[in-house]
Amino acid sequence: MYTIADLPIDNRLRTVQYDLELETALRRMFENDYTQVGVERDGELVGIVTYRSVVRTLLAFHQLDVGHKTLDKISVGAAVEDAHTVSEDETVLAVFDALAEHTYIVVDGGEAWQILTDYDLLTRLKRMLEPFLLIESIEMRLRELLARAFGDALSDELAATFDEDHPLPTPASVDHCSYAHYAQFISIHWAEFEPIFDEQQDVIRELVLEIGDMRNRLFHFRVDDPEEFDRDLLRFGQSYFSSV
Repeated sequence: MYTIADLPIDNRLRTVQYDLELETALRRMFENDYTQVGVERDGELVGIVTYRSVVRTLLAFHQLDVGHKTLDKISVGAAVEDAHTVSEDETVLAVFDALAEHTYIVVDGGEAWQILTDYDLLTRLKRMLEPFLLIESIEMRLRELLARAFGDALSDELAATFDEDHPLPTPASVDHCSYAHYAQFISIHWAEFEPIFDEQQDVIRELVLEIGDMRNRLFHFRVDDPEEFDRDLLRFGQSYFSSV
């Protein structure tokens, strides 16, 4: 099971001192586009200040009839909230549980504090899921294109093309085809596919085979990091096959 330490978190938590004026802290947050900063006292992290916690403090001061205090007269410590800290040794599932309750978590990395927001997690998930979604979209579209070319006769044509003498196994239907099936079937029956792909036989074959190779490496966990995939090629394939 992956732990939080396996996530590529590179957002070091910026901190301010407990007795700093709240106005100064807010200016730093605004100027640096931070939505939260850590609060330190005597070298220890005692909590977090967010825009939400500042509003809560101001509303409390108003309710206590001390609303005349200005931001330069209030210390950061008055607006501190719990840091929602997790250890980097926790499983990734702990991140989902924590971010279901809070918009951020603080990760204790031992030597440094890191911050992970719900936006960071969604962005990371998008990057991780994108290759899977693109490959699925391409495969679904290839099946549609094969069905367009052969209609109700597709299953029979597949069985005849990939008979017992063919090195590839005979697919029971188009749903059982691999990318190798798609590439060879399109090449063998190019006369039926040429009107669809507009005289791009070599391009189509190599594109389908390359995407198939990426699919196999990804789905069989033979890749350490989905980031190494050629996403531009996958995006091109998805756009191309969707447009024909």
